[in-house]
Amino acid sequence: MVTPDTPRALLALLALCTAGCADESSRFQVLTAIEVGPGPHGIRFSEDGDTAFVALPRQGAIAVVDLPRGEVVDRWETGGTPFDLLATGRGWLASNFGDSTLVPLDPDGGPAGEPLVVGRAPSLFTPEAAWGLSYIVSQFADRLTAIDTETGMPLVSFSTGDRPYPPSAMPDGSLAFIPHFGDGTVMVIDLLGEEVVANVEVCPGPQGGVLTRDGVHYLVACGLTNEIAYLNTASFEVTARVSEGVRGRPFSIAVTRDGRYGVVNNADTTTVSILDIDARRVIQEIDVGGKPMVVRVHPDGRRVLVSIEDAGILTVLEAPPSLSRQARAERNQVIVLGMIHGDHRTSERYGIEVLEDLVRAIDPDHWLVEIPPNRIERAVAEFRSAGSVEEPRVALFPEYVDVLFPLSRELGFEVVATAGWNRYMSDFRAQRLREIQDDPAWAAAWETYERASAGADSAVRAGGEPDDPRWIHTDAYDAALEIRYSEYNRLFNDELGPGGWDHINAAHYANISETLDRHRGEGSRFLITYGAGHKGWFLRELRERDDIQLLDVAPFLDQIGPRE
Repeated sequence: MVTPDTPRALLALLALCTAGCADESSRFQVLTAIEVGPGPHGIRFSEDGDTAFVALPRQGAIAVVDLPRGEVVDRWETGGTPFDLLATGRGWLASNFGDSTLVPLDPDGGPAGEPLVVGRAPSLFTPEAAWGLSYIVSQFADRLTAIDTETGMPLVSFSTGDRPYPPSAMPDGSLAFIPHFGDGTVMVIDLLGEEVVANVEVCPGPQGGVLTRDGVHYLVACGLTNEIAYLNTASFEVTARVSEGVRGRPFSIAVTRDGRYGVVNNADTTTVSILDIDARRVIQEIDVGGKPMVVRVHPDGRRVLVSIEDAGILTVLEAPPSLSRQARAERNQVIVLGMIHGDHRTSERYGIEVLEDLVRAIDPDHWLVEIPPNRIERAVAEFRSAGSVEEPRVALFPEYVDVLFPLSRELGFEVVATAGWNRYMSDFRAQRLREIQDDPAWAAAWETYERASAGADSAVRAGGEPDDPRWIHTDAYDAALEIRYSEYNRLFNDELGPGGWDHINAAHYANISETLDRHRGEGSRFLITYGAGHKGWFLRELRERDDIQLLDVAPFLDQIGPRE
């Protein structure tokens, strides 16, 4: 709520709700407004979330705000026109929009070295680090620069199009999305391969954007047409537009931690719009007491802070509680099936018909699949319209093309895409492995890996037939494959970046875990299908959960019996 200490100009704040909001529990609320000084822009937070650091470009300073007390408790003089801040392992960097530099500060806001040149008019850093890097555009130098968040030093830079606005980067560091105000496009850069992979016409005057939490869409704020465009991060196609409820000149968007809402600044008004991301509609409009500039989500995931340029304040909003289901004592059941991908079409022991019968016996409520979330929508649409799937990544897997999609009509399970894979990570991994193979300095390591691979193959053959589902779904099979993967991981995980064995499994499992968390206590049955090599990694993690019951596959194989 608005506190008694709220400035007089804000006493009339009113959160206006459209017909999409049913009651108070589903609305954002204005908590307070804090006077910080003229023209606030970028906002950052201390690790504990109790302090906000607000850039004041008109005063050449950073306001240090004690959030529990609701007041400025310190002021750091930076000089110039600081637009934003970035926390580093050495202190802070302030972007100086008035020239071409980033200004290093120590942890207490004092000077910490010479300014770092990155190009004229550096603006806002990416809200979150991506694989240890943050990114910033230099608006009048047409340049994107990567910043090492540990050292605070600029690394590689990329040429952009005309007048780039603040960028977003995928959490795995694979792609960056840069809106170009000058030509109405969004540039997509493969950060691992260091090349431009798309330049998409989106709308006149895009001025910002943000990635959704699931990485499926880049939401583009179209500042001249007052709309939000949904850009799919796999196809780079605009799949939806939202204009109703979006007001004058949106350019800053923040997504709440639960991924449900986008908070959009309407910079030519005194409001922010609340976008229901999945429903693709604005459900609320909130008066924030002046022209909103930068929107940032607090580390607690619930509060959203908005810098108000003309009023010199920081308005604090609170998101509604995350959707929760009624608590139940019944644990969810989880079955993990290891897939043999293309061999399902040729195997007699574990062929398509066997897999179909096995899934029918399991009868899942939810099927978690090795499909990236940003590719499932196209695959589903293709199957519904034509009865087949052409989406390139999904079409590789017969277990989905020949089994999942046809059975979805029969069994009615929910399909949940959970793969952390993307093409650019995969291409980087393949290229780096080729380089390692050809590099004499890596010869001993590669020989060690090949010995481990041969040992794993021998152990698999010694235990049973490689395509026997009874053998595949044993701990002994997982242990045999671990001979290979433990060495692969030890030798190459860090070299392969987001495509390393632990790294990619962690990305997959994060999506799996988030899905199980969302359905905690439902008493539902979950089927997880990935390549058989991933199964052991997932089972180790799943066995640590106390809210699920892991089911063995053998009883379901007994149920369907041997193939004649």
